Amino acid sequence: MELTIRRSLDGQLMIDCGDEHRCLAMWLEREINKHRQFPQQLLAQLMALHELAELRLDSDEFRFIANRDEILISVSEDSLEQPSSLIDQPMSLDASESACGFDDFIELLNAIASY
Repeated sequence: MELTIRRSLDGQLMIDCGDEHRCLAMWLEREINKHRQFPQQLLAQLMALHELAELRLDSDEFRFIANRDEILISVSEDSLEQPSSLIDQPMSLDASESACGFDDFIELLNAIASY
């Protein structure tokens, strides 16, 4: 997975994981910019997952589901039905969901945490 991390002039993190993982990048940006320790806390929760366990995190705009095999992030159903400020530019339905392997996501979080 490609990864570009930048910081805006106002100190906000901007994350780009490519078009295929756009939903994932948008979710991470929102969560990290609300709470800077988010990557470390999420890493701890993911590393504590047992083989068959699942971690679910729901926000107003996104749904995060993780198990030891796969990470899935999608725009929540409520966000799709109501107009919101979720996205400044239009987003195709293909970008409304992102998935990646557990190990790749751990590497991504480690890179973001060490940025």
